[in-house]
Amino acid sequence: MIYKFFALSLICFCLVGCEKSSQNEGLKPITVILSPDNPPYEFKDTDQGNGQVLGFDVDIIKELGKRLGRPIEIIEADFGAIIPSLQSGRADIAISELNPTEERKKSVDFSNPYYVDKSSFLVLESSTLTSEKDLAGQKLGVQLGTTNEASAKEWAKNIPNLTIVTLGKLGELVQELKNGRIQAILNAEKGCQNIAHATSGLKVVSTDIKGRELSVAFPKGSPLVGPVNDALKQMTDVIQTFENKWIKS
Repeated sequence: MIYKFFALSLICFCLVGCEKSSQNEGLKPITVILSPDNPPYEFKDTDQGNGQVLGFDVDIIKELGKRLGRPIEIIEADFGAIIPSLQSGRADIAISELNPTEERKKSVDFSNPYYVDKSSFLVLESSTLTSEKDLAGQKLGVQLGTTNEASAKEWAKNIPNLTIVTLGKLGELVQELKNGRIQAILNAEKGCQNIAHATSGLKVVSTDIKGRELSVAFPKGSPLVGPVNDALKQMTDVIQTFENKWIKS
């Protein structure tokens, strides 16, 4: 009788365990789209040669996945394709140093801000540029679809003969700068510092551009907005740890 009871208990335990395992395995991943060419926010791990996407935003989205109890599946795209990808349903979430501008809010929903950054110029070491006022008659590179592109276009209305060169990838802009086809790049300050540190002959020039809030983006009406906001409220200390790891390192 004892043996029968033990055997029945073991079967029940296995069934419960299998049910929990099945539930965990069956959780639908949250598909996250980003543009992995913007260190230290999101970039490919070229040192290890495995192509893994790393960075400040990546750590944040992985932490959000843990707190939401969902696996994360990362897909890559040029920055300019991120908002359209959310609109088409290709992705559930986007995180890629996204600023929740009023124009973008017409197309997608945003979480509460999780960080504030600022922009700077990346220039050749020989450059005498000190501010946007020195860009008259120059070519300024920006990444397609960014708030930096919007800022540059506003400057072009008042700065004589300022030409805006827009490309999809930050690495392409760096090559244009090194080859002398543009005179400066407008990008996130920490990103500029990372590139200048890794690339000889370049330097960073700070600007007075107001700091920009960064948020997670979603398709309109996404049920994930509320849970992500709730999770972000509890992540202040964790985000500070990620900032110390990636931004202030």
